[in-house]
Parts: sequence; structure tokens; C-alpha cells
Amino acid sequence: MTADRPLDLVCFSYLAAANVLTVDAYPRANGGAVVTEIAASLAGDGPLTAVTAANLGLRTAIISNTVGGDPSGTLALAWLDEARVTHQLRPAFDKISPQLTIISDTRTRTWFAALHDAYTGLAHVPLDLLGQARLAYIDCYTVIAGAAERAIRNAGTTPLLLNLGGDTPTPNLIDAANERTVLAVQTSIDEDSVDTAVDVAATLRRRFTTPTVIVTVGRHGAVAVTDDGIVRVPAPTPRAQIRHTHGAGAAFSAGYAHAILSSADLPEALAAGCAAGTRHCTSPAAPIPVRPSAAVPV
Repeated sequence: MTADRPLDLVCFSYLAAANVLTVDAYPRANGGAVVTEIAASLAGDGPLTAVTAANLGLRTAIISNTVGGDPSGTLALAWLDEARVTHQLRPAFDKISPQLTIISDTRTRTWFAALHDAYTGLAHVPLDLLGQARLAYIDCYTVIAGAAERAIRNAGTTPLLLNLGGDTPTPNLIDAANERTVLAVQTSIDEDSVDTAVDVAATLRRRFTTPTVIVTVGRHGAVAVTDDGIVRVPAPTPRAQIRHTHGAGAAFSAGYAHAILSSADLPEALAAGCAAGTRHCTSPAAPIPVRPSAAVPV
């Protein structure tokens, strides 16, 4: 990877303000549950990856849609700025920030999205930062597949880490990726589907021209399929109680990227990703501590 670029990692994804509500267990239909914790955070995975990677010491940037000039958008940009994440974003005071509400217990999460402007806002964002980084992380969710394809095609010689987020990649996105240098493709599956992890990775390995496909499986850790075989790395035993699962995959990506950029081998990088994910899930959902004066949307 090119060592003389001004950035270590650039992340491409939508940006939204997120509220994470933690419950002990999901209620039955027409029932209810007591919320034990409320935290403001970021979405999608790209912004959380950027902030987490910056906190690990990487020179990090984000390419994303703009947010509104409301308290939610102001806080999102403040988190990026405080973490020293490079960006070209300016608040749009005539818009409401994209919003995501997440209900999380210790193993799963359910989300409710109001993100239309976030998706459409990615269609024409400047992509010049892609050429300034040693590694580019691109979220490839189905809802932003067109924007992700554009980012991939404009990445030039920058190596890529592609995150599918559990979605099925579109044919156009696969074609674009197979014309670039993709270091790894990452996706996730539910913990209850851990027995399918190798098959999921192997299927993606046949579709993408990449040396590594990674499948994260929550508390079961991660599985990678490469030319040399299968690598399994368990998640470390948490030293504290799991508080939420929002952003676990993003934290994994940040830990993995930090390790790869530090010349770690694959098992070491997978272990670093799992450790970062575990730390994230035992910490508050906020990407960095919220100052008392900061406006936290409710």
C-alpha cells in the first residue's frame, strides 16, 4: 500500500444521526420494554469506522452526504471534528438531518430509518479524498449500491476494503470491484447462523477477485476464507457487560484496517478487529464521550 499519501484510511458511507435505545429483551407484539440506556451515536458503519480508526491513531477521512444544521447534525459533525476525521461536509440549515433509531439488546438490534436524503445525497459527492489514502473503506449496502459502485470505480489505485453489511452485492458493484484492488470483502451474519459462515465467505470469494473474504459473527468472532484456506478467530471474552451491538461491525473494520496498515498478518488483523468490536460493545454507544455542553438529540 502506498505509504506516501497524506491519509491512512478514507471511509465512504451515508452519514446520519443515530439514537440507540438499550433494552434487556425485545417485547412481544403489542407489548413494551423498559429502556435501560439512551445514547446518541452515528450511522452508517463508515462514519463509526472513521471515528474509531482515528481514535486508534490513523489519519482518517470520511466521504459522505451532508447533514442538517439541527442539533443532531451539529453533534454528528462535532464528533467527526473532535476525532480529527478529515471531511468536506457543511451543514445544510434548510434540511433535517437523516435519522436512525436503533433498539438493541445484548445480542441483536432492530433499526428504524429515515434516511432518504442520506442515500440520495451520496450520488454526487466529491471523491477526491479516495486518491489521498493508503486504504479506502466503502459501505456497499443495497440501498447505496449505485453510489458505492461510483466510489469503487473512482478509487483508482487505492486498495479497497468493501463492507456488504450482510446485504447481497449487486452485479454492477461486483463488476466494478473486480476492476480494482480489493484487499478484503467483509460481511456479517446472525450469531445463530454461525455454522454457515464458511459457506457465505466461500460464495463471496467466488464472486469477488479478492484474496480475503471476512464474515463477522458477533460473539463468535470472525471467519475468513483465503487462497490458503480458512482462518477462524474467536471474539475475546469481554471484561465488562455487553451494553449494545450498534456499530460492532464498524469497530471491527477499524481494528482490522489499523492492523493491516501496520503490516499485521491476517490472523493478527482479525484478532485486532474482534478486540475492537468487543471494546466498542462494552462501551457507551456514543463514538466518543459526549461533553456535558453538547446537544444530545432525544
